[in-house]
Parts: sequence; structure tokens; C-alpha cells
Amino acid sequence: MLFQCLNQSSSGDQKDIVLFRKGSMLKMDGYEPPVLRICMGLGSEAASTDIQVGFPILHEAGSPIHFKLLRKWLRVCDNHDSCGLRFDGPLPTRVLDVGDPRNSDSLRLHCTEGGERGRYIALSHCWGNLNESQKFCTFGCNIDSLRKGIDFDKLPKTFQDAVIVTRELGERFLWIDSICIIQSHEKCSDECRKRSDWDTESKKMETVFSSAYCTIAASSAEDSTKGFLNPRPPRQCVKVSNASDTPLYICEHIDDFHRDVEEGVLSQRGWVLQERALSRRTIHFTEKQTYWECGKGVHCETLLKMRNDASLLSDSKFPSSAKFQSDPNRIHLFTSFFKMYSKLALTNLTDRPVAISGLESGFARAFSTAVSYGIFQRYLHRSILWKRSRVERMKQMKCPPGRKVPSWSWMACEGEISYMDIPFAKVEWNNAIKLGSEPELQALAREFLDCTIEPQKQNAECDIFAGSAGKIGWLKFDGEDITDTQRLKCIVVGRAREGRGTDGQVHYVLAVMQGLEGGHYERVGVGSIQRRHISFEGREFKARII
Repeated sequence: MLFQCLNQSSSGDQKDIVLFRKGSMLKMDGYEPPVLRICMGLGSEAASTDIQVGFPILHEAGSPIHFKLLRKWLRVCDNHDSCGLRFDGPLPTRVLDVGDPRNSDSLRLHCTEGGERGRYIALSHCWGNLNESQKFCTFGCNIDSLRKGIDFDKLPKTFQDAVIVTRELGERFLWIDSICIIQSHEKCSDECRKRSDWDTESKKMETVFSSAYCTIAASSAEDSTKGFLNPRPPRQCVKVSNASDTPLYICEHIDDFHRDVEEGVLSQRGWVLQERALSRRTIHFTEKQTYWECGKGVHCETLLKMRNDASLLSDSKFPSSAKFQSDPNRIHLFTSFFKMYSKLALTNLTDRPVAISGLESGFARAFSTAVSYGIFQRYLHRSILWKRSRVERMKQMKCPPGRKVPSWSWMACEGEISYMDIPFAKVEWNNAIKLGSEPELQALAREFLDCTIEPQKQNAECDIFAGSAGKIGWLKFDGEDITDTQRLKCIVVGRAREGRGTDGQVHYVLAVMQGLEGGHYERVGVGSIQRRHISFEGREFKARII
């Protein structure tokens, strides 16, 4: 067992391997996570203070003992000051009624009436790449039938497992997006398609997940047909005796929340970031075991308690707790979340502004400011100074009618982003830039003077040169490089305090270009340039950037 674990842990080029014990863990020098775990079985009276009690072998997923542990986690968390708040708030527009103890076989779609309150479980899951016949959705043409009753056996495996878990937790209502939101049925009649309320209900995700009694995450299921109460890989374990005659178990270490949850298939989906962040507590069903996550940390099914490095995602009061943060910490917070979100996958790319909107609104309330497409009014300047973070060029999304995203928002593009790294207290922002209600940016546009723009292959950005002065700035274009300075204009967003008023003072700019229809400008990139190469002598003009 040790040999197999070492093979999995080491890179294969190590000549000497140093093992040491730290508490209940057997670790390899210079490597994380631990190789093996030492534990004592439940009921061990002579338990050592530095060896944890736990399950050496996990019980089957969906077994009575498994569900008993989940119910205990819930009861304990209900008593946490930060987590155990009232959950009997207004129910979502629709929920699945999974029955009560007197009628546990009942299953139907329940359309709530105004003011109806109660507790419910929310499911976080991957839709996956399924064809229409494999999906189970509510449409305008079948909603009346689903309200009368749903055949459990016709549900996909992930939804069946969610119903089972909800019943075992003693709850009556379950929220699943594809069933509780009327989806658009492209192959059906116009009347059916018109009944879709996705545009309305998708904007309520913040309330749905933050108000749920608990969220269950199908972390290991690639799509709704896979399920999550599945047999787990066998865990290697050896029973040994010690001087106190209390049996010890040396087991394969399987407690890896980062690998199983944060790097799991579910966490790579765009919608899931806000679902996890907004949920007060989540039960993660992974391939190897089940994890509990709440404001007090992470608990493993093996009974190990772990530190959660991504503590904000576990904070039951997040994102409202951000109101107590300083401005630099707030900026770091939302830029980190947006960078993380930009890396995640979406089945429909046009969902990019919607799949984060609940978290975005929560930030805006905590910051006491307005927000538009990821741009916060209070932190306008740093918000708009985002940039492409990869060599690959970003692509403008083709938005459906009525849902056009402005070019100054990263939500208008497909691809990963980062933000310009501008030191705090060393910049003066241009307060003439305004975020209008159209939405549009209103600013003075200026020309680039006496310079050339030259692409650089090694870093996928362009350097700005000015004859014998050499490099005097840089630009990073969102899409293809544009080297014609006559076509480009710049919007000064801010300037460095150092060198104030001198020709060499660094200015942070947006690069814009006139739109095809004229009358407005569109963002094409971001960068910095010295003051002497920007027109400041009455050659500026008012511009609308949309």
C-alpha cells in the first residue's frame, strides 16, 4: 500500500524519499498532500490525543449511516451563529415537492403562491453535453403534466439522487434549475416557446441559492445522467495493533478538498462559482467521498476536519461581509472573483453576464454602489482597466437581440482576463469619465502623437515606440492588434503620481476605435503611455463608448 501511494505521490526522479509523521498523517518531505493517514475507529476509548478517530473504510454512498452523518452535519451547523439562521423564507417560483413522511412517494412540480414560505434544498449540477431526448426539462407544453405528478423512474440519475437526498434530510422541497425554470423549447410551437421564463428566473439565482436551507453539489457528475450516489473506489486500509491493544488503521489518504471539489468537473462550470459562493452551506458529493462546507470550515466523510483556504466561498454571510473590507481589499476581492470566473466554461457563451449576476449584485450592495456588466461605479477606473490574460485573442460574443453587452465590459468577450496592476495611492484617476445609463462610458477621446505601435510575439502585446526615445508605453488589444495610430483614439483613465506634470508621466489608457455605424466608439484594448504622446492641446473631443 505504501509503495503504491508513493508511486502516485512522487515524480519518479527522487532517489531518496523521507517520510515523517505529523499527527495522524504520514507525509513525504517536500510533497503535499499526505501519503497515508492513521486513524482509530469510532468508539475507541483509549484514543490518542494526536491520532484522530474516523472511518477507516467508508460506508456506501446512500447507505443509512451515510445519511445519518449528513443529517448530523446539518444539525450541528444549524447551531452555528453564522450559519444557523432562519431558512423558512419565501419559496422560489417553483420547487419540486418530493413528498412528506406520510406520502414519501409523491413527486410533482409545485408552483408557489405569493408569500408562500418554507425550507428547500438547491441542487448544483452540470447539464453536460446531452441531446434533447436525454434532458429532463420543464417546458410550456409539459408544465401542467409535471404539476400533476412526475414519474421518479423517468428522472435522470442525478435528479433521482437529489430527490433521495432531500427526502433523507427530512425536507420536502427541492429546487433544480432545468425543472423549476420553464426552458425554451426550440422544436415546439410558438406558444410553448413564449412561456419560457428563463430570462426572468435566471436573474433570481442569488436569492435561490442564498436562501436555500442547504445546497447539494453533484461534484463528480459530468451530466445529469451520471448521478452522484455511486459506488466509490475502494480505499486501501491496513489494521495494526499497538501497545494499548487499541486497533489502529493505516489508510490511503483521500481527504483532498482542493482536488475533489475545487478542481472537480462541477467547479469548472461558470454558473457554479456563484452557486457555491452564495450558498450558506454545501454538501459536495465527489467520486471518493462526501464533503461538508460551511462558515466553520470543511468536514470530510472520513471525519477529518480541514482548513478551507478558499474561506470566502464558505462564508455564509458572503458577499455581504465584504462591506466591512477596506477599498483595496474590496478591489482585490471582485477582481479575483472575476478573473476566476473568466476561466470557467459555459455551454451557452451568451450566459457570461447572467451566470455571475447574482454574485455581482451582492458585491454591489456590499460596496453601496451601482454595477453594470462587471463594472462598479465606485471602483470605475480599476474596473474598466481589465486586459486579456492569455496569448490567445479574445472573441466578441454574438449577443441575442436585446442582450448586447458593451465593449468596455469583459463580459462582451470570450476568454480569460486579468487587471492592470497599478499600485494603490500612486495613481490619480480621471474623474471626467462617467458611466451613463444607456449603458455607455462618457469620456474625452484623445489622439496618439508621434509614436508607432509594434506587436511583440513573445508577450502577445504591443510596444509603443517614439523614435530615439525608445519604448514609451504598451498596449494590449482584446482581439487582433491594431498598429494604425490614425484609427485609434485613447481615453485617459488615470495617471501616475510620480513625475506629475512632466512629459514622461505615465498615463493609463483605454484604446478605442470608432464603431462601424459611426457616432460612437468601442473599446479595443488597454495600456499605458507617456504624457507627451497624448494630445492635450485642445484636440480632444467628447466620445460615447458603447
